[in-house]
Amino acid sequence: MAEIPLFPLPLVLFPGGRLPLQIIETRYLDMLTACMRSDSGFGVVMIREGQPMLNHRDEQLPSIAYTGTLATLVDFDQGKTGALDILVEGTRKFVIRDQYEQTDRLMMAQVEFLPSEASAVVPEDKQHLVSLLESLLEHEAVQNLNLIVDFLDATDVGGRLTELLPLPNLFKQRMLEMKNPIARLADLETLITRMQESQS
Repeated sequence: MAEIPLFPLPLVLFPGGRLPLQIIETRYLDMLTACMRSDSGFGVVMIREGQPMLNHRDEQLPSIAYTGTLATLVDFDQGKTGALDILVEGTRKFVIRDQYEQTDRLMMAQVEFLPSEASAVVPEDKQHLVSLLESLLEHEAVQNLNLIVDFLDATDVGGRLTELLPLPNLFKQRMLEMKNPIARLADLETLITRMQESQS
């Protein structure tokens, strides 16, 4: 078990994925300062209900998913507006066993880190998903993330596709919680096919 700060967001981050964020709230600026001092990370968790920002101190904290990803800082830049632009990378999946909040409304959690998924090669009949991922990586906004992708690895391909495709967050969360990378690719393939059929 480990204690980590949480950063609830309306998205899903996988291990190996990268995420640009703009930090303006004091509680998260303080959190990042503490993380940099201790060379530690924070948990990115999907918001099920509510908003990531608090408009006033008495506002209710968002309802969150219980499986998330530990994120570590890759790069940062202090903007002219006082906001902090950061780039983080997902490292390990975790499950929340207990959660609470600090006096500054920062969410904290006791988490159990999950083992890495078993290595699996992308099957021959799923190679079209690799081609789709390659095309997504050509977009300028994605190139700016400097992602390193192993196109042979089913976990890597499935994670990057889930993050980059415009899929419902609840589906993305289910993909994160899956432990079988081949089954994840199969579910992605099914949903992508449905989306393509609905557009034709």
